Amino acid sequence: MLAAMTVGGTMISCGGDTSGSADTTAAVGTDAATEAVTEEIAELEKLPAADYGGHVVNILLNDQDERFVDIMTEGEETGDVMNDIIYQRNRAVEEKYNVTIVGESDTYDNVNNMLKKEVQGGLTDHDFYFSNCYAAPLASGGFLYVLNDLPNVDLSNPWWDKAALEGMSVSGKVYLATGDISPTSLLTSSCLVFNKKLFSNSDMEFPYEMAANGTWTLDKLVEMTKGLTTDVNGDGKYTLGDDIFGFSSWMCDSPYSLFFGAGGRYSAKDADDVPYVNFDMERISDIYSKMYQLILEQESYFVTDPNQYPTTYECFSNGGAYFCEITLQKIDAFLRDMEDDYGILPIPKWSAEQEDYLSCVNGAGGFVVIPNNPADAERTGMLFEALAAGAYDMVTPQIYEVITKTKNVRDEESADMVNLIIRNRVYDPFYINLCTGYDTLQTQLSSKKEEVASAMEKKLTAAEKAMQKIIDAYAEME
Repeated sequence: MLAAMTVGGTMISCGGDTSGSADTTAAVGTDAATEAVTEEIAELEKLPAADYGGHVVNILLNDQDERFVDIMTEGEETGDVMNDIIYQRNRAVEEKYNVTIVGESDTYDNVNNMLKKEVQGGLTDHDFYFSNCYAAPLASGGFLYVLNDLPNVDLSNPWWDKAALEGMSVSGKVYLATGDISPTSLLTSSCLVFNKKLFSNSDMEFPYEMAANGTWTLDKLVEMTKGLTTDVNGDGKYTLGDDIFGFSSWMCDSPYSLFFGAGGRYSAKDADDVPYVNFDMERISDIYSKMYQLILEQESYFVTDPNQYPTTYECFSNGGAYFCEITLQKIDAFLRDMEDDYGILPIPKWSAEQEDYLSCVNGAGGFVVIPNNPADAERTGMLFEALAAGAYDMVTPQIYEVITKTKNVRDEESADMVNLIIRNRVYDPFYINLCTGYDTLQTQLSSKKEEVASAMEKKLTAAEKAMQKIIDAYAEME
């Protein structure tokens, strides 16, 4: 995935199709677009050609946060970056295999329920389903095709996210996959943004150099934000819109982003690729202590009311916070009209000795699944691989353009940071399967509890039972 990524192109504003279906039969538009396809289509061209006789490829997609844009377009080039690159990819696949790609969208619950209903009824109405981690029970329930066995699919190819394959496999079998085929999954990578104006006004050095040389750590973030929260109007309290905060975050994202970014884990795999619960209480407690200091002791803006979730980003976009925890996708969704300049950073490491920056892919991250009863497994596999390879050629190289459509983040350093952010993404089987206790850090922070180990200990037995239940379900399918 990263190998295909480059920085360049033209900045264009973003939109999304909400019609629920996509017409992708029009011809490719501008000469520039055609030239881009010609230059970047190498991997798709290497795949075997086939004529599927005008088959209609029906794809049902999760509409959460407009994730349907992984496939659905306006049916023509519009000048919107995401629309146009997905349109070009779709057209290239359609022409190579004589098919028509049609997407429709629904809630992820309905997507998962529809797949289950069609398999149970022996129906083959949809070729693929784009869902999220809530599709995992469909795998252990026996509703999904083993992707390792799907004809024409090679999961070792660079367009399949290796971390996802390793995290989601059980006994070597893969039922859920992601990678270049789902650009919105790539954009679900967690990161930080910082307000350059506030930094300059406070004579603070931008953290780019630390991030680039591998010394951007959780300790550094805590140190930099100490004392930054300011009661601007002097009323004795810290209030959104009136005061300045050192850090802004949301309870359903930041506990996971900071924990996994610092190398924390809840599970591991044995020699047979079977996951098991692995609570390292000392490591969990150490990371939590830093999170508690950053978020609670230092009076950050921490949103715990789901109805106030957007204010996490409004606080930052209105110039009310030095730092904000966010995902690449939400940068466009919430910061496109921000007046102040800002920069992008990876989630900090635990220490400089940690080998890589690690980006959490939260539960909303996209996974693509195939029902266990495809009408034509050979055709399904070929088109599955082709859509991924085509995205590797034509979509991923433009991802930076999708992220940075505002003038405010248009700098070379942020481009380098995006490369660091997507290089190593984390898929912890315990978290992705939402096992009992996965949300303990979130619960403790939201309740302003200073200690976490005892809460984790109380969840351990139930957590192990939940994981074992999943493993047993997979074993029964053998």
